[in-house]
Amino acid sequence: MKLRQGERRLREQKIGVLGGSFNPIHAGHLHIAREIQRLFALSQVHFVVAATPPHKQLENLIPLPHRYAMVALATAGSPSFIPSLVELEPPASPFSVDTMEKLVRSLGCRKADLYFIAGGDSLHDVSAWKESEKLLISYNFVFVGRPGFRTANAEDLLPGRAAARVRSFVGMGQTSVRKRIEEAGSEPGIYILDVNAPDVSATRIRELVATGKSIRRLVPEPVLEYINKLHLYGE
Repeated sequence: MKLRQGERRLREQKIGVLGGSFNPIHAGHLHIAREIQRLFALSQVHFVVAATPPHKQLENLIPLPHRYAMVALATAGSPSFIPSLVELEPPASPFSVDTMEKLVRSLGCRKADLYFIAGGDSLHDVSAWKESEKLLISYNFVFVGRPGFRTANAEDLLPGRAAARVRSFVGMGQTSVRKRIEEAGSEPGIYILDVNAPDVSATRIRELVATGKSIRRLVPEPVLEYINKLHLYGE
């Protein structure tokens, strides 16, 4: 059966998946999304808001509607950035392997067309994720270095067959990185690289807000206004 033109175009696209609690979304998330989108020629980046992150403490986690609203505000000016609640689609699950399978079904794309974007520190615990080896060999993964993070011996941190898929571009210039990505072909890979992400974290932002200090330039202006208007993260 022939695919319709729109369906064929979608299946030819490469799509980024940036998941997180986004508590709150900040300049670091957006910088990483823009740089990875450009380097890998992604047509879209889906910001998947986690309802109940399985590997994070929930003590300081504000309700999902607020976190999703901030993601929607932060991405409103970028048509290719898509806020997503796919994790909540039935059957609801907090696990990445289930989220990615839902995206394949809802987008009508191939697994090899999805690029899971994560912080480089996730390399240290990805082996503990549900069905981690299946996840790592089915999709593309992009682990992005953060200030102070070291990627030495990344292969030793990954399960089984996943280690053979590692392609480290740490320390390379962007022209070289783009060339290496093009040479990699269509086989899913596990990429490790730097994008000079700003040194900002959601934890630090919450601490600043709680003590009455400015977070301007750390979050988009609409997100700043939302936090202030609703007194999120304050005492």
